Amino acid sequence: MDFRLILFLITTIFMWGLWGFFGKLALERKMAPMNLFVAEIAVSILCLVPAFFWMWNKKELRLDAGAWNVFGVYSGAALAVGLLAYYFALDRGQAAVVVPLSSIYPVVTVFLSMVFLRERLGAQQWIAVGLIILGVVLLLVPLSRKPLP
Repeated sequence: MDFRLILFLITTIFMWGLWGFFGKLALERKMAPMNLFVAEIAVSILCLVPAFFWMWNKKELRLDAGAWNVFGVYSGAALAVGLLAYYFALDRGQAAVVVPLSSIYPVVTVFLSMVFLRERLGAQQWIAVGLIILGVVLLLVPLSRKPLP
């Protein structure tokens, strides 16, 4: 496997782990979910400036109509609504439950990719999807008589 791919994946996993952790800390310290959402948008805008100049210098910045499509907008809208819903859930639940449960989203992507993109899964991928679903079941079904928070 490509070393850069592995590096990007490890960075993604670690950063998203920090994102969930810091988000919960902010909420526990009485930051409203909407304020946290706005803070993340502000940081994203700040990150946009160096990204813009990096792309400009590499001649990769394209502003013509052919470089954009409606699915990029849909992706951004889904991210924004999902992120806001995530913070409301994280505000009301334990990070140890909410974060793993929110991580079932790849199953949605897999399903939509199968239906609309005609992608097919191999046995190993089906097992992975099954393990994700099993993980959700283990989080939701109490193994003792104590109720979930």
